[in-house]
Amino acid sequence: MKTILKLTCFLLFTIEVSCQVTQIVPLKTIDEPNGAYKKDLDGILPFWVGTWKGTVNNREYTFQFTKFTQHLTTFSNGDYYYSDMIKAKFKVVDLSTNQVLYDDLNVTEFSDYKIRYLSNLYEEYTFHFRDTESNCNNQARFTLIKSVDNPNQIAYKDFKYDENIYECPYETQADIPMFLPKTNLVLIRQ
Repeated sequence: MKTILKLTCFLLFTIEVSCQVTQIVPLKTIDEPNGAYKKDLDGILPFWVGTWKGTVNNREYTFQFTKFTQHLTTFSNGDYYYSDMIKAKFKVVDLSTNQVLYDDLNVTEFSDYKIRYLSNLYEEYTFHFRDTESNCNNQARFTLIKSVDNPNQIAYKDFKYDENIYECPYETQADIPMFLPKTNLVLIRQ
């Protein structure tokens, strides 16, 4: 009798688990259906993975992009979804003094990456930066564009501050330390 009961429980558990198949939607899906998996079905993300460098205004910028698959995002109301994501970290060196101005290349935890891929329209890819609390959670966006002629080159352009909604000891948002390039530059795959 115990064997029949165990077998019945196992079958019910198996049926329950098989009924909870996650809905897979393309990464470009605008909304996040509860419980869905926004998967990189179009293969957008692998192109970015790796290290890219560029120089402007006597500063060298190094960006490292990492792909995270099926990352869980939860909301306070209990909703959730999974998503493939590209996140980045970066380093800035003043070439005139060889001084490191900013470096978060050592971060490894998902939550410590400050740059994330937001969206793309045609061949323009928008990324979002959010700094730490010590820098007032300062936020900005920029665009990366793949080169038509060279797959190992991308253009960094359209740096723009996002509205800062947090209390901050700095008088203006422009006073908060920002180490991302504010001017356009070309980044080369390393």
